This record gives sequence, structure tokens and C-alpha cells, in this order.
Amino acid sequence: MTAIKASIAAGNTFADVESVLSIPSHRGCAGEPPAAEDILAIFAAARRLREDARAGTIGKPLHGKNLALLLDTPPGEETSALHRAAQELGARVSEVRFTDPAGSASAKDDLRGLARMLGRMYDAIDCGTLAPASVRQIEQEAGVPVYEGLGLDHHPAKALADLMTLCEHRPAPGASIRFLGDPTTARARAFLPAARAMGFEMRTEERPQAGSEDATFVVDATHGPHWSLCGPAGPLDVLRCSENHRCMMQTELLETIVKVNSGALAAARTQGSSRAGSCAISRHESSLLRY
Repeated sequence: MTAIKASIAAGNTFADVESVLSIPSHRGCAGEPPAAEDILAIFAAARRLREDARAGTIGKPLHGKNLALLLDTPPGEETSALHRAAQELGARVSEVRFTDPAGSASAKDDLRGLARMLGRMYDAIDCGTLAPASVRQIEQEAGVPVYEGLGLDHHPAKALADLMTLCEHRPAPGASIRFLGDPTTARARAFLPAARAMGFEMRTEERPQAGSEDATFVVDATHGPHWSLCGPAGPLDVLRCSENHRCMMQTELLETIVKVNSGALAAARTQGSSRAGSCAISRHESSLLRY
């Protein structure tokens, strides 16, 4: 997981925190583990958003910003969690039907042209379930923050939201987590090292085994993306888990759209070219927002 350099200003919802919400795909399980202070910085920013939302003081910090959600299927009737999270911050959200092109040279040229057009129209792009190669191509050409399914279950935002919920229910230091399921999934690869960094004793089991029921928490990941979290008193509040996930997504949106776009403008002025500055920010962002 990419290290975060954090400096949280008191009362400032958009803390100066670099993103901890991903692990580059080429690093996989061998990537350096996250630092506890980095994770705590993200949790603090997400909690501030949660408190502001409850108090009705969050405002519209993304007013005037445009987010594109690329869909490889027709938009459904139900609004996605990411769509709602961005709208709550004041962003204009467009669901864009986007068919992943074939792998020919002409298709790649078409994708590059489409990515540049999207970069001119939107302040950030979420690629949903598009193929990783297409996501990389869009990121290289769009010149704006690009997310690889920020609202999906496999994204690190979801894993960190789960961990944040467990930390808020931790009765005492030295708590343990019994993790049931495949530890090699993308979500597990984000969750397990982060949980260890936060001081949890981890026990991983592909399937439930007798004699290991004494853990403080149980994370049941045996049913694919539908994880269930249980504590000493029983299942943890599903609504709290969803709320934390929303705040985690909003933390990422604010960090990348507000700060990264501001950095791109500054870089453009310094270099005398808005396009060059924007591309520089895109490359920086790609190292922070990827499995």
C-alpha cells in the first residue's frame, strides 16, 4: 500500500492526506505494508466527513465539479453508492455508457481519443468494471483523476471502511480477527495488511475450522464480495458499515478532485501548459489509486 504523508489540520474536512486507498496491481501481496499513522489519518478524515454530514455542515465542496461513471451496461434504475456519495458533496454525476473496445490498433486509437474527450468534459472519471488495460489507457490520456471502480467491493475504499468499522468497535488493545475466506482477493489484500498494521492479531482460514472461535471479531468473506462482520456482541451494524464506506469514498473524491486538480492548475501555470500539468498530476495520481 502506498505510504501516506498526512497532516490533518484541525477543523479542515479536506485534510492534507495523500491517498491510501489502493495498492498497485503489480505489487500485489508483496507490496510494503501500510503504516498505522497513515491509516489513522484516512480514518480521521472520513470521520470528519461523517460528523459533518450528521450535523448538516458538510456543504457542497464539489460544487461545479463533474464526475463521469463509465458503465459497460445500460444505467439501471437504482443509483449507485458512489453516485450518491459524489452528489452529496455537490458534484454533477453523469452515468456514461462505455463499451470497452477490442484490442486492435484502431480500437486503441479510438480509446485514446475518447479518453482525451472525457478528460476535457469531466474533472474525474470512474471506470467501474472496465478491463484494467482500458483503465490504464484512459488514465494516461484523460489528464484527470481516474478511479478503478471506487464504489465497487474490490476497491481498497471498501476494505478500509470495513477496518474502520472494526476499529470503532474494538473493546481493547490486542484484539484479534478471524478472517474466513480467500486471502488473495483484491479486497483481502488491502484489508489484511492494514488490519495487522492497526495492531490486530490476524488468523486466516479458507474455511471455518473447529477450535478457533475465540477471536474478538470474525470477518466472513466466504460469500464473495458480501463480507459480514461480527463482534463480541454479534453482527456489526450494517448501516454503520455503509456509512463508513460512503465517507471513505468521499474522502477519496475530495482528496483527488479538489487537491489534485488544484495541483494540476499550479503545475500548468509553472510549466506554461495546462495539458502538460494535467498529465503530470494524472501520473502522480495513478501511483496512489491503484491495485
